[in-house]
Amino acid sequence: MKIAVHAKVLSEDKPNGIGVYTYNLLKAISGIDTENEYTLYSNKPIVQKISAANFKEKILNFPAGWSYIRFPFEFLKRDYDILFVPKEFVPPLFRPKTVVACYGFGKKTVKKEHLSAGSWLNMWMGANYALRVADSIIAISESVKSDIVENCGIGAGKITVTHLGYDEKLYKPYTDKELQDNIKLKYGIKSRFIINTSSLLWHRKNVTRLIAAFKLFQSRSASDYQLLITGKRGESYEEIVGLISSLDLKKDVILTDYVPIDDMPLLLNAADFMVFPSLHEGFGLSVLEAMACGCPVITSNVSSLPEVVGDAGILIDPYKIEEIASAMEHVAVDGATREKMKQKGSRRAKTFSWERTARETLKVFEGV
Repeated sequence: MKIAVHAKVLSEDKPNGIGVYTYNLLKAISGIDTENEYTLYSNKPIVQKISAANFKEKILNFPAGWSYIRFPFEFLKRDYDILFVPKEFVPPLFRPKTVVACYGFGKKTVKKEHLSAGSWLNMWMGANYALRVADSIIAISESVKSDIVENCGIGAGKITVTHLGYDEKLYKPYTDKELQDNIKLKYGIKSRFIINTSSLLWHRKNVTRLIAAFKLFQSRSASDYQLLITGKRGESYEEIVGLISSLDLKKDVILTDYVPIDDMPLLLNAADFMVFPSLHEGFGLSVLEAMACGCPVITSNVSSLPEVVGDAGILIDPYKIEEIASAMEHVAVDGATREKMKQKGSRRAKTFSWERTARETLKVFEGV
């Protein structure tokens, strides 16, 4: 088959969740599929390269709007069997059979106040339309599949669930104490610490409640802990900074901004545990990566997060600050609990892999 891929996300040198998914999926496909031909389309140079003989790139020199205006005309000139779009979008014209990947949304799971106006408009005009007209949909969790069925009125038979994986060479336990000491020094960490990881700080990550819970936890039992929060500055950044100041936590809460991918597993290994109280996740790659590194996980009991963590972590109501703080206190003071969570998390993580994701995705392509 000849497969066109909308690969704009591979042009970003600091990828978000969609970029991580797209790169790792295509990389895994390139390792097991030598027969199908893939053309990666973008309007900017691709920086996350897929090095395989059956993968090539085509850069369309066109400004904003290229996906709607310039991209569709490629399908008049070239005979593609499938278009794969790793986001909720389809070109309006001339497209071949189309497979769309969906990361999760739903009016009952993502409140309007947790999205920018542009994101909300895109969700209900762009994403909803794309899912309806796509020939097949890939959902990255059973939770996402349920969202689509319930909120878009799309039949379950059109949707295939393919869980994500993680980079097994990168996300693993590191026992070298010097590596952990160096990474703590790099990020200004001076004591034991709790970690929260995101690619972007925005409202649904629920960082403000996390900080409030940390203050409560700190006042009750653990004043020597710090809280490290990763992620580029998003729409909730100013609110987060203001809360840190008002709670007198400037010395105890560290905002890192973007963290290079090679640093993340070292931070996860050095942390005592992760707290990830997100209000909604299509999959929750952060908690999978933490478990793979042997980092105990406290996370939300909503959306896909219980599906990913299973019984390997502690689930909390992300809207209840007291409940988050109590879970933090329990894990912080009980070394036996932390060790049990490490072991169970490591076993749980091994049930996910990008190769498995790739094989399941290829089955979708073959069935369109």
